[in-house]
Amino acid sequence: MIKGDVYKRPSPPTSTLPSGMDGIIKKYFDTYRDKQQLPPELAAVTQGRLVDGPTIQNWRFWKTGLAFVDKDHSKLIGAFDDCLVSEGKHVPVDYKTRGYALRDDSTSYYILQMSCYGFLLSKNGYPTSDYAYLIFYIPEVFTDKGVVNFSVQVKKVEIYPVEKVYQVFRDALVVLQKNEPPEAALTCSFCAWAKSVGHSDQKQLKLF
Repeated sequence: MIKGDVYKRPSPPTSTLPSGMDGIIKKYFDTYRDKQQLPPELAAVTQGRLVDGPTIQNWRFWKTGLAFVDKDHSKLIGAFDDCLVSEGKHVPVDYKTRGYALRDDSTSYYILQMSCYGFLLSKNGYPTSDYAYLIFYIPEVFTDKGVVNFSVQVKKVEIYPVEKVYQVFRDALVVLQKNEPPEAALTCSFCAWAKSVGHSDQKQLKLF
């Protein structure tokens, strides 16, 4: 069995701007939570309330977030940005910062993530909706006073049913428990790139 504690992957160099923005947006949502109101961007598309402060503070941290433990002790954990309660059902909410305008397929990359949040809510006994909200914050203008104006777009997305998410979870475990990587998918651009590099006669740049 491969142990995560033994083969822990080091963190790559990353930009701190997205995480900084994430913290600012969370504080922004919390100000409306304290007033028992919805932020304007959500209030424009739905009704309801944000979950209470202590609850979301727990759910935002992966060690105290919602978890599902299967009968073989396999565990799925989620850390939420936020959660809305509308018409008695819990609706996952996630903030996204982007550098460019949305494309037609921009929301598709996050459906499984939001579906996992819905799965975790359901498995922990919360009445759950069949949709979630993605809130995109996109920089538009940098003013002469150093202020960046953002475009805010809220997208309601349909999430997968619990049964489908569970099957993806079990399939992922099968892959993780293999001694060798699975066969490359024909549609995987990364696999195609790795194959072409591996069979190239040209000398490759070595980092170490």
